[in-house]
Amino acid sequence: MPAEHPLSPSGRPLSVYLSIAEGTGAFRPCEIEILAEVLTDCFSDPSKGYLFLEMEARGQTVGFAVYGRCPMTKSAWDVYWIVVEKALQGQGIGRKLMDELEKDTKDSAGRAILRVETSGREEYGGQRHFYLRSGFRETGRIRDFYEEGDDLVTYCKFIS
Repeated sequence: MPAEHPLSPSGRPLSVYLSIAEGTGAFRPCEIEILAEVLTDCFSDPSKGYLFLEMEARGQTVGFAVYGRCPMTKSAWDVYWIVVEKALQGQGIGRKLMDELEKDTKDSAGRAILRVETSGREEYGGQRHFYLRSGFRETGRIRDFYEEGDDLVTYCKFIS
């Protein structure tokens, strides 16, 4: 019998978050598999270092973020996932999640450096634009990192 997936802090099953991510149309199947692994670790094993934020509207999850402190740093954090239900994108939900994430990371050390890595594929243009609008700056790019024509793009934001 397969092991049951742990529930989120709000008591929702993993499938809720995977469904939201799949529904965006932004993630490939292999990325959804990685998200399932990350959320399983996040919900079941706090020692893995993942932190989770969730945004609700009318009792339903409409977005979430997963982030965590970068090892061997005093105030650096990775933003691993920020996902908003497709029909609700552009309505400030992602910005509210990012605001809460920024507050949490800054409160823990008085300042924070946030790092995001994302795809350079054309389909990820909306995500990259979101990070730029949120005050991040592109700080690096590795050509053809994921596959030919798909760069790894790194963004950072300094919060004090």
